[in-house]
Amino acid sequence: MEYKYCSNDNFEDFACGRVIYNKAGMPNFPVRLSQEIFGRCLSYLKNEKDICIYDPCCGSGYMLTVLGLLNMDSINKIIGSDIDIEAVTMAKQNLSLLTEEGMKARIQQLEDLYGRFHKASHEAAIQSANHIMNMLREHPDKPTTFVFQADVLSEDVLKDRNFKADIVMTDVPYGNLASWQGSEDDIMGMLLENLIPVLKPDSVVAICSDKKQKIKNDKYQRLEKHQIGKRKFEILALKNE
Repeated sequence: MEYKYCSNDNFEDFACGRVIYNKAGMPNFPVRLSQEIFGRCLSYLKNEKDICIYDPCCGSGYMLTVLGLLNMDSINKIIGSDIDIEAVTMAKQNLSLLTEEGMKARIQQLEDLYGRFHKASHEAAIQSANHIMNMLREHPDKPTTFVFQADVLSEDVLKDRNFKADIVMTDVPYGNLASWQGSEDDIMGMLLENLIPVLKPDSVVAICSDKKQKIKNDKYQRLEKHQIGKRKFEILALKNE
């Protein structure tokens, strides 16, 4: 796949576990790839400002946090959900880094760690945190954030939610599919079906998954499909009725 919207920059400040919180067993997502997918999604929208982005399988919130930091001129609302309450807690913690208060607290944590252990990794993390703090100070209007616990495969789980997403972006937790009932085809179709209540007519949905998984729902049309290693991502939109 040719990268069209994100150059091969140095994203070490956003490395998982450096400044952004991480926990063993919770997956992360390549920064450049997430930014590229976001850029491709944005290109299909009429309005590229005041974007609401939603990740229904947000895990630790790493991808949402990175996208929020890199796209403060475009994104004004970030929403995440996950079936795992521990993931929801960590996602809230990570998304707090989109505020100066949250980043100030993180810098203090890192400075305390450096004071105790004098590790070069902690010193580098402090430098990265200060870089991110400078980014935050350049944007007085920060995105609002909200994270909630939900099983997106439960029928009507999103029916009464008070938001509409312009972009849905998610990395499907392939390792957990065995615990979801139904065939893999059913799972992806159910996911897409359950997203409909929080979509606008012109919203776009980007799903990253194992390349063996079939992503299909008759109410959607595919806009793009790309394979990267053992993973793939597809961008879809609701069909015009």
